[in-house]
Amino acid sequence: MKRLSLFLFLICAACGNDRQYEFYDTLYGANDAGLTLTQSNHAHGWQQSQCFMCHVKANIHQVDRIGSPVFDLAKELVEQQGISSCSTCHGDNGL
Repeated sequence: MKRLSLFLFLICAACGNDRQYEFYDTLYGANDAGLTLTQSNHAHGWQQSQCFMCHVKANIHQVDRIGSPVFDLAKELVEQQGISSCSTCHGDNGL
């Protein structure tokens, strides 16, 4: 029972934290892949299909760090299409 309680606590506490915004420095700068996710720049989420288990939907696409002309459309696209919209900019995540 203690293990189950600990497991449930960790699941509830680990992902889904309400951060101000999400920033992943491995997706910016010298990364040749750009915003496309790879095993090296997105190791914990590589080949995972449920992006919103860890990425808080309300906190993504808050700051345009790459100067994208279509950045303002990203949040709206996620609202309309949900998780299926992620691959539009971030690739297939190895799936």
